Amino acid sequence: MADRGQEGGIVGYACYGPTPMTENAFDLYWIASSPEVRGQGIGAQLISSMEGDLRRRKARLIRVETSATEAYGPTRGFYASMKYGEEARLRDFYKQGDDLIILTKRL
Repeated sequence: MADRGQEGGIVGYACYGPTPMTENAFDLYWIASSPEVRGQGIGAQLISSMEGDLRRRKARLIRVETSATEAYGPTRGFYASMKYGEEARLRDFYKQGDDLIILTKRL
């Protein structure tokens, strides 16, 4: 799923799909927006569009994985603003001191 800017170029992108071996659970693999449009609601639009698509597909759960490092603080804040909550944390997953955080949202 991509979001196009006023000039027709791609300014945001979301990649998601069904989680293997589950009933109606989906993973959000990637979401990104161009630096020049950050803070303008592109990410929220992408999440909203994805969730609408997944509701039509009878999804019940969306899962997102992210890092616990300080650099990912804004990312975690974004997901919190979109009502994704921490479901689990794997300590030192990526490397010593860098936990894997699993966020979920039920639809």
